[in-house]
Amino acid sequence: MMRGSIAFFLIIFFQLSYAQFSIAGNITDQENKPLEFVRISLVNSSQKSWVAVSNTSGQYQFQNLEKGNYRLTFNYPVYEKDTAISVALAKDAVVNLRLNITKNISEVKIEGNRSLIESKADRLRFNVGNSDLTKGNNVWEVLEKTPLVTASTDGNIQIAGTSNAIVYINEKRKQLSGTALKSYLSGLPSENLEAVEVMTTPSSKYEAEGGAGIINIVLKKSKNDGMTGSWVLSTRQTRVNSQSSSANFNYRKGKWSAYSSMYYGARNRKPDARKEIIYPEGYSLQKREINSNDNNENQFGGVNLGIDYEINAKNTVGILFDYSGAWDEESREARSHDFYAGRDSLSLTSNSNKLRSNTYSLNANYVAKLDSIGKRFSVDYDALFYDSSNNSLVETILLAPVGAGNTFRSSSPQNVRNQSLKVDFEWPFNKEVSMDFGGKMSFSKINNELLFENNTADGSWVKDGTRSNDFRYEENIYALYATLNHTVNKKWSYQVGARLENTLANGWLENIKAVNRNYISLFPTAFLRYVNDKGNSFNLALSSRITRPSFWDVNPFRTYLTDQTYFEGNPFLQPSRYYRQEMSHTVKKKKSTYVFQLAASQTIDEFYALPYNPSGNVIVNKRVNYGDKYGYTGSIVYYGQILPWWKITTSVLTGYVVSKGEYEGLPIHNKTFLLNISANQTFTISKAAGLTCTVIAANSFPATIVNTRIGNRLETEIRIRKAIGDWNITLSGQDFFRSNKDRYKVDVGDLRVYDNYYYDTRSVALAVSYAFGKKTVKEKRDRDTEFDEVKQRIK
Repeated sequence: MMRGSIAFFLIIFFQLSYAQFSIAGNITDQENKPLEFVRISLVNSSQKSWVAVSNTSGQYQFQNLEKGNYRLTFNYPVYEKDTAISVALAKDAVVNLRLNITKNISEVKIEGNRSLIESKADRLRFNVGNSDLTKGNNVWEVLEKTPLVTASTDGNIQIAGTSNAIVYINEKRKQLSGTALKSYLSGLPSENLEAVEVMTTPSSKYEAEGGAGIINIVLKKSKNDGMTGSWVLSTRQTRVNSQSSSANFNYRKGKWSAYSSMYYGARNRKPDARKEIIYPEGYSLQKREINSNDNNENQFGGVNLGIDYEINAKNTVGILFDYSGAWDEESREARSHDFYAGRDSLSLTSNSNKLRSNTYSLNANYVAKLDSIGKRFSVDYDALFYDSSNNSLVETILLAPVGAGNTFRSSSPQNVRNQSLKVDFEWPFNKEVSMDFGGKMSFSKINNELLFENNTADGSWVKDGTRSNDFRYEENIYALYATLNHTVNKKWSYQVGARLENTLANGWLENIKAVNRNYISLFPTAFLRYVNDKGNSFNLALSSRITRPSFWDVNPFRTYLTDQTYFEGNPFLQPSRYYRQEMSHTVKKKKSTYVFQLAASQTIDEFYALPYNPSGNVIVNKRVNYGDKYGYTGSIVYYGQILPWWKITTSVLTGYVVSKGEYEGLPIHNKTFLLNISANQTFTISKAAGLTCTVIAANSFPATIVNTRIGNRLETEIRIRKAIGDWNITLSGQDFFRSNKDRYKVDVGDLRVYDNYYYDTRSVALAVSYAFGKKTVKEKRDRDTEFDEVKQRIK
């Protein structure tokens, strides 16, 4: 199906290009150096006109022209006058031009105030580039402070109260999820960050993966040849010290550009946790209390290298290699206090976990510009290789009454291989109407081998066949999409689109086929936008998406807190579907912007992890497709310049959520209210001295979702920044009240579990950043690499 679709697209392209001609050329100065931003106007004998602008190599091109007489006019502001040339077109023509300089412009300075918040048909754009948040910070920390976005300490990202958001950078999907994504974004300096775009209802052009929507991180781009880069070094003190550093380089010369980034960090934490389990009546064990102290040592690093080459004004090729690695060590001591009728029991469980992961990615890309009005054709081939090892040792000692202990170890390596091919067309028909369409096919193979071994009395290790397994998983996805954009007039515009995906999934547990799926999914989207005479907008949006389990979630692994409390993967998880209907209104005033949003959403076959008691006193946390969730939310985002030295951004999200279904035969039917409030205030202490102060506070009020009562969470931060030329020094403090905690109360039938987890986030930090090189170097060419989609499901 995919090959036929690609052939169909290519036939359309060649038919539309048949018997048409082009005019192209190079523009240079008197020293034969290429000139960028020369405006070229083309007019035919019927007074139909076209416009092009020369690129960094001085090249321009007009395509799909009919035979006839044309007039070219070249305009450049630093040259004396326009230059006009007549062309009788009977075949492809080349018109090169050398302009003689007559005057120079030493500097062009454009100043203006861009609103912090912009509303578009499918997204809200937060222009954080000039805020204090980007100084001496990293991208993850900026994301945590973005309105409508909640970024948790475990790397999960929510938009408007919905989990599983996908991260893009410059419209290109990024590769990681969970703690791996957090580590990656925490290593990226935010000095080059221009905006964060929040898409609650993405169009069909984007991958259908991710129920919450998309976070698009927009990086700044500059224009000219040369070398540029940045360097950041930071240290943070919690109970222990952490350090990180990163460097980015970009070099462009003529038709060639090369870019590279490197980062390395050691992030250490000493979190602590308290768990209380109340067992149902009739159990000999009435209550269990578990207090644990962790020591987490995480090292992470990565490097990428890309090279692009502009063959000519129409064609560009490139290659990108990316490596990222993580080395995690976790030690935990968990003390269990068991309460029986008339007696108690004490035990100590020591855990030692070591995780090593390596990801290698390769992307080859080709882009062709088909004409001067924006038609484009691109092809991406990607290969991904991911390997991880996860080794765990668990030793339990009975303290009272003194008795024999229990010691076991496990190994759960995971290997992921993926290849994909993607084809995209951008096809404007005129200034008002355009279409995007394309297709993709992706092939993934995953191997998970789980080995459990028990320690015998003589000290030897024996395989536990009841808990060991070998799981293999294969998933192939074929997709087609198309979107139609129409600007009716200055006030009205709309977009309609659809994405069709065919998924083939097979899984083998101990060489016995356990998963066999073949399903077709259609994901329609629609947007309607109205802008009144005052520039205020009204938007209606409908979207549908899918959330597939991560490759690790379908691995039947076990992670133990104690010898009788563990987390387990589920190879039988089904994808969940997500539908959203949204209405928003943006009001712009002279010094402030308001965004109002109302939305309804439906999550079908949502997967969630709850504790249950399969046998004896064992407590298992396992993800299952428990049922459906329905949400009704409203939000207000406000940005205002209160005084010349005081800016504030605040957001309020409220809603009503219903979750209902069944977990291990027990009913789920929860109704809850949501309320999240955040405020970000920036005070200019001294503009002349480059001294600013930022105060941030965000509070999530209690709510109950899927039988889980989530407690109050308060996040606080104060940042003081000093700018000295290209240097920025930032001192910050976080979580002053030790209130950034996970607090859960879970009820599953008559079983009750209380969790209180603190991630060791009270801290002070010092960051120093420096930007070097030309500030107008053209940024690297971004590519929508398909291995990014696959990596999103690797945790």
